Amino acid sequence: MKKIISVSIGLMLIFGTINAQKVYSTRNGKISFIAPNDEDVKAVNNEVTSRLSDNGAMSFSCLIKGFKFGYAEMQDHFNTEYLQSNTYPRADFKGTITNLKEVVFTKNGTYKATVKGDLTLHGVTKNITVNGTITVKDGKMTAIASFPIIMKDFKIDASSVTEKVKAEINCIYQ
Repeated sequence: MKKIISVSIGLMLIFGTINAQKVYSTRNGKISFIAPNDEDVKAVNNEVTSRLSDNGAMSFSCLIKGFKFGYAEMQDHFNTEYLQSNTYPRADFKGTITNLKEVVFTKNGTYKATVKGDLTLHGVTKNITVNGTITVKDGKMTAIASFPIIMKDFKIDASSVTEKVKAEINCIYQ
C-alpha cells in the first residue's frame, strides 16, 4: 500500500511539474522573405502556427502554399518549380532558446534570444542557429528573427531567380 501511495505522489509531482510550464502559441504568425539582389522575389505567409514555451522550446510550421506573392505567375513558379509544394507541403522548425536565463517571460522588456534547432524545408532538415528578440508587454509576447536561407542547402534549384533569400519570422503570442 505504501508503494502505491509513494508512486502516486511521485507521478503527481512529475505531472504537476510538466503542467507548470507556460506555453504561448499563435496561428497567425508571419514569415516573409525577400531576395537581397531582386526585390521582386518576395512573399508573405500570415498563417504560421508557432509555439513558444517558457522552458525554451520553440517551433513553427507553415504550409508552403500559404506564401503570397505580388504576381500570380511568381507564386505558381514558386510552388511548382522551386519548392514543389505538392511534394513538400510544409516548412517546420523545432528548436530551443540557448540563452534561456536571459529571457524573462513574466517581466515587460525586450530580450535578445538565440535559438538553435532544425529547419525542415523542401524535404531537407538542416541545423540552424538564429538570433532574434523576444518582447514581453502586458502578458503578450512577440518573437522576431531574421536569417538567411541558402537555396542549395535545401536542394532548391532557384538559381535562375536567386541563390539566397532573407527570411523574417514575426510571431505575436497571446
